[in-house]
Amino acid sequence: MAGCNWQSEAYFSNLMCTDKRAHSALELLVDDLHADKEKTITTFMCHSGSEDFLWGLVRLLGSDNPRVAGNSAYIIGTLAESELGCFRIMSLAESAEGRQWMLSEPCMQDMLEHITALLYNENLWTASNAALVLARLCISEDGCNAILSHPQAQHILSRLVQALGVDEAGRGMNAAFAIGRLCDMDTGRQRLLALQDSEKMISALAKMLSCEDAGASKNACFALSCLATNLEGHSRLLQNVHSDDVLKTLAQLLSAQDSETGWFAAMTLRTLASQPKGCLRLRENHHVVCALKVVEVQPDMNPDLKDEVVITLEILKRLERPGPPTAEVKGADCVSVRWDALTTKSGFTIKYQLYEGTRCVYDGPGCSFELENLQASKTYTFKIRAYTDGDVTSFSDPVTVTTEEDLPGPPSNVQVLGCTISQLKIGWEPPEHCNGAIKGYYVYQGRNMVEHTSDLSAIITGLAANTSYEIQVCAATSKGKGERATITGTTAELGAHAPSKPHVQVMGRNEMHVTWDPPEVPLGRITRYDLSMNGKNIYSGTDLVTALTNEGKFESKPTKKRTSKDEYDANRPPLYQPPPPKKETEEEGKAASTKKRKSVSEGQRHARTPVGSGKGHRASTDGERPKSASSSSGSHQHHVSPTGDQDEGTEDGKTSPPQQPTLGTQ
Repeated sequence: MAGCNWQSEAYFSNLMCTDKRAHSALELLVDDLHADKEKTITTFMCHSGSEDFLWGLVRLLGSDNPRVAGNSAYIIGTLAESELGCFRIMSLAESAEGRQWMLSEPCMQDMLEHITALLYNENLWTASNAALVLARLCISEDGCNAILSHPQAQHILSRLVQALGVDEAGRGMNAAFAIGRLCDMDTGRQRLLALQDSEKMISALAKMLSCEDAGASKNACFALSCLATNLEGHSRLLQNVHSDDVLKTLAQLLSAQDSETGWFAAMTLRTLASQPKGCLRLRENHHVVCALKVVEVQPDMNPDLKDEVVITLEILKRLERPGPPTAEVKGADCVSVRWDALTTKSGFTIKYQLYEGTRCVYDGPGCSFELENLQASKTYTFKIRAYTDGDVTSFSDPVTVTTEEDLPGPPSNVQVLGCTISQLKIGWEPPEHCNGAIKGYYVYQGRNMVEHTSDLSAIITGLAANTSYEIQVCAATSKGKGERATITGTTAELGAHAPSKPHVQVMGRNEMHVTWDPPEVPLGRITRYDLSMNGKNIYSGTDLVTALTNEGKFESKPTKKRTSKDEYDANRPPLYQPPPPKKETEEEGKAASTKKRKSVSEGQRHARTPVGSGKGHRASTDGERPKSASSSSGSHQHHVSPTGDQDEGTEDGKTSPPQQPTLGTQ
């Protein structure tokens, strides 16, 4: 066998030339492959510049010279027949230029079909190389689009999912990387999640995550993090039956000896925490939170890993307690409350609850609120708390403000407490809404103010008897007088406080029996009654029947009555004839006067007076104490002996003006 050209001449480097030297090198290489294919392939592929030589062959494939292009294709095909050559040629997709060259070839679709078929080659290493080619193509977005736009795209994706797993050749590792790159695109993620084997894909990645092969674990982390970047993939991952195992494994991988493995785990946790449901799930996972905090405080930690951990902890951080709000009084019925906004990296919307005492008056995302229709001169206490989904802060420190004073409301429960013939006593209670410190009360009779007092009652004097008056009362604060409350009061009738009109029964020509009733409305305690006849006081007093009380003197209406005529015997003596007068000593006169006083029973007053006698008799109570109205009986009696005949008159008469009583202050 003749020797090979490469043994005597180093022509491999001429393949990179752009002139005819490259064409000559092709001819020499073709001859050497014919002479000794195995040695030539081994020598070519083991050369330190083999990578550049391969790119020279790829460039010559596009030559306009058919012989040059044909020789290049023959050489590449021959090199690919060996295991080493096949691996090196397929690794061309690792570079941007190689990928672009492969993607621009018309045979790209056929190549993808053939490579996909090799994923289940009996030779596991060949299957791994096929998965590697797909992984290299997916590094670029154009490569992902080439796979997703392929007519058999769903078949290719399904084959990649089935290739997942842990094996010594690395087929599952390469398939996981390709799936991760495809999941990094919205279209690829949607197509993969639409597969019937989508749950199997998530479960396979979860198992690969905990394997001892660092490469497979890293690529599984990468694929899961790309899958969880959108809401659907995130939700599907957390709902998977292996989701708890995934979180536990990621927490363990944070402290792996290989910092790159820890970084992949931290990146996946950060991706999971970036969605609200994932944030809540990680917060509740004690293993994850503790592992993140341990890594955060470790010295000499990989900066990239520590950055991922710090960001993840910031996302998982719960809301801080808000500071006290600021309350500004804006009048008697309005308060404006503001507070500082809180921040969070969890992605949750922060809402606030403003409480006035125990009542929530605002619930929303704003940082201010204005309360209206408040009571004047009232103290209000405000506090706030913030919350998001799954997180509620404690209440802030309270802040207290008092609204300004305002005009008070009308006094309440205004009523007439008492009345006389010339006075009204009005009472009231403070307004239901004082709206400030009450400075006093003003009492009006009609349009005139008649009283200013700080008490809750007032006496209005100088009124006419049995007359209605409109009385108004208002309260006052530092802001002025408030609304008036109105009441109508009527003074008492004159007769209501006097004894009834006497009832006179003629007993004969010389005697009358007089009875009367006590006042219907006595003003105070009755001390005595005065009985008057023909202008003369015949029973303890002067002028008519009068009730003397501690509140004043009240007289009854008069009664006129004529005694009977004696039609048969004009000389008939009276029923009562006083004895003839005789001289008495001074002591006997006093004793006689004492005998003339007659006692009065508890319910009646009696007197017998001979005709022509001008002397009266005073009724007294036991122990000479005046009889009170409350203890007197229903009527009072007195026997009177009239003096001579009287003219017949009407029974009704006018009441003489009484002394003016006064109302006591209750």
